[in-house]
Amino acid sequence: MIRPDEIRSYYDEFDAPITALDCGRKCAPYNPSGKPFCCDICHAVPTAYAGEWEYLQANTGLWHEWLADKCVDREAERLEELARLRAETPDNMALIECLGPDKCERDFRALTCRQFPFFPYLTSDYRFIGLGYYWEYEEQCWVISNLDVVSDEYRRQFIAAFDRLFDRMPEELDAYGGHSEHMRQEFAKRRRAIPLLGRDGGVYKVSPASERLRRVAVENLPKFGPYRVAAALPFPDEVAEMQRP
Repeated sequence: MIRPDEIRSYYDEFDAPITALDCGRKCAPYNPSGKPFCCDICHAVPTAYAGEWEYLQANTGLWHEWLADKCVDREAERLEELARLRAETPDNMALIECLGPDKCERDFRALTCRQFPFFPYLTSDYRFIGLGYYWEYEEQCWVISNLDVVSDEYRRQFIAAFDRLFDRMPEELDAYGGHSEHMRQEFAKRRRAIPLLGRDGGVYKVSPASERLRRVAVENLPKFGPYRVAAALPFPDEVAEMQRP
């Protein structure tokens, strides 16, 4: 288990933004709440390891326990949602909620905030080969439709953070190995290859059946939801932004 006194070093060493752009500005217009989807508690509920939660409570007022009271009006439904997510959350993690994106303290972002929308993708023999993404957010997350914007430094820090985490908490290999297996099952049903940002800096498609990797051009990866339309009809300011060196 990660101790509270270790958390600061994890945060300091995994602090690179995903991209030079403010990706929240790209997705927020498509969310009725006006918030980036990753910062909207009605779409994504962060978690924190027990030691991490202890550290956050002692060092910032940004976070509090998630109680499912922001998006569910009826008490019975709120309690049902609370029970459901708690049942799905490992015992060593807490469901948490921040004060909102307008009050964000970037130095105290939880590890789940820093990694979103990615997770460490593991093969069936538990090799950590790169960054997969939470496919449930394909329609919401702009980054998932624009993997070419993910910086090399972010990828490097992500990999280093989870190499360290797996060394410190080997049980997390089982957790992410299970999630990776679930992704293979889901993508096999959909007859789709899995996009992967590899440890070596390459971009790949993974066969969910054979787990064979095929290197691809990142610009050939699919786009989803409103971002598919937006890519076909970019606004003039977006064209200028994309052409900047």
